[in-house]
Amino acid sequence: MLKISSLLFGIIAISSIIILFSANSLFISSIYAQDPQYYYNNSINENNNSLLLNELANIKNILESKVTKLSTTLQIASNLPQILQPPDINLIDSKINGIPEDADIEKRKIVKILLSQFNEFSSIVFLLNNGDVYFDEPFERQLNLTINNLSFRDYYQVVNQTKKTYLSDAIISKATGRNLAVIATPVIDKENDMRGILYGSINFNNYDEFLQSLNLQNNIRLILIDKNGVKLGDSNKNETSILKESHEKKEMFSNLTSFKLALEGKSGSIVEKFEGKESQITFLPYDLFQNTRILLLFQDCNSNVNNSNLCIDNKELNLFNENVLTRLGSFF
Repeated sequence: MLKISSLLFGIIAISSIIILFSANSLFISSIYAQDPQYYYNNSINENNNSLLLNELANIKNILESKVTKLSTTLQIASNLPQILQPPDINLIDSKINGIPEDADIEKRKIVKILLSQFNEFSSIVFLLNNGDVYFDEPFERQLNLTINNLSFRDYYQVVNQTKKTYLSDAIISKATGRNLAVIATPVIDKENDMRGILYGSINFNNYDEFLQSLNLQNNIRLILIDKNGVKLGDSNKNETSILKESHEKKEMFSNLTSFKLALEGKSGSIVEKFEGKESQITFLPYDLFQNTRILLLFQDCNSNVNNSNLCIDNKELNLFNENVLTRLGSFF
């Protein structure tokens, strides 16, 4: 138990360093983002566009550090001797979608400690090389699974092929029916043979809470989506991203020109219709663990745009409260 505790202490320490570094970087970059001398440009529209993209880059850095922390945690856990110990497939019972609650206790202990330390995870699963569920923790989630082989999932297929950590697209959970994403990493022994896949389910409530904590202006909305247009996080306090409706409404975002430009790797701002209104949409894609995420910032255009290509005035560019900026790094 001492060995487990010391190794997990290392996980927590490494994660803290990652977040501390990100928080410091964010604070510095946010100062420059609000310095008009730094972004001086002859074109007001281009200047506004640069400032907005810089604000989004600050948020992107925090979101990246969040997932990097979770990835680092799983990667370290996947190298622990308890996890590397070959799974006993004879323990698997199809009636309970994996092994019993009191079987392979050492693996389950590691996972339970991780869940207690990182509430961004709603569950952690060990898959066999063929995609069969070995165990799911908490155990109640395992009992609620409607299927016990997940080889059809994108995260299984990519990790199985590349032997590298992968951040999944949004999926509907087979245990809860809710919208979530998965960060999956291979379990590889000293002989470079893959023993299985360890993955954690990311709770999208964390993304909602984070974006809503920014306290954006009333006419501004910030959304995080995957490459299919499925919503992962929303600054609108009346919206909930964990519901399966996020999948049903994905065309709301995937049909936008701004979304299509982001998929091409471009970033910028354009004016187009969203929910029946003219809106300026600033878009920023970023790559993370073999996948793509997109930030979309919406602002309603008013009737005084005067044929401008953009809707936001200079006085409206400070999207985030200064007090919020200083605490973003410690949110997760």
